[in-house]
Amino acid sequence: MRFTAYKYKILGSRLSVTNQLFWSGILIFGFVFILIILNKELPLFENIQDLLWPFFLVALILLISSILYQFYDFERIESKKDGHIEFNDDGVIIDYSKNFNYSELIEIQFGIDAYYGERINLTYRHPIERKSLGIKNYILLVTNSDTYKFNFKLENELHTKELENTIFNLVKSEKLIHIDPKKLIKLVPYRFKKSNEYKSFVLKQIVEKRIDCTEGLLLHGYRTDKEAAELRKKYCG
Repeated sequence: MRFTAYKYKILGSRLSVTNQLFWSGILIFGFVFILIILNKELPLFENIQDLLWPFFLVALILLISSILYQFYDFERIESKKDGHIEFNDDGVIIDYSKNFNYSELIEIQFGIDAYYGERINLTYRHPIERKSLGIKNYILLVTNSDTYKFNFKLENELHTKELENTIFNLVKSEKLIHIDPKKLIKLVPYRFKKSNEYKSFVLKQIVEKRIDCTEGLLLHGYRTDKEAAELRKKYCG
């Protein structure tokens, strides 16, 4: 079990090129529309359409460009590399010097946002889809004496799967002895939730009475009430 990544400090963010193109086009369209309305109420030019046609064309080009460019655009985040994190069989190493065992942790959280180059913002209606820089992911580690929270970079899809494997193996190892089993189970990445290993681990927590039967069965998952009743009878005593 080993996962390493570079830590990053996020300093700020800027409007993406896609957003700049899109909103510039919208503003020019708005400017054209307002002038047309004003010219109807208070005539200024006889052939205002001819005068505004170049502005309309520029706005249209900007909007089309934003739709096309979004597939190549990256989010714009100001950041700097701020150290290194490693998870291994024995514990956590931060910046190659701070070393502590898993048994010292009283809280742990992982926030997986995206890996470098992954397409994000896919559900919005106007074109702001772009690629991630992979540095909005975060880790929170708490011991009795210290709290560490930082962003880290996921380099690619394989790196993300390595992290997910590490999290799952860490949860199964039961080395996080001071953390509520329910919280640990919720750390398990979604792609493992249907696996036999995951289900066996949850059932073990129920049998050893580390988690409540009802909550455990919900975490385990079942398809029918009959299956739930059979699991309850077999594992809940």
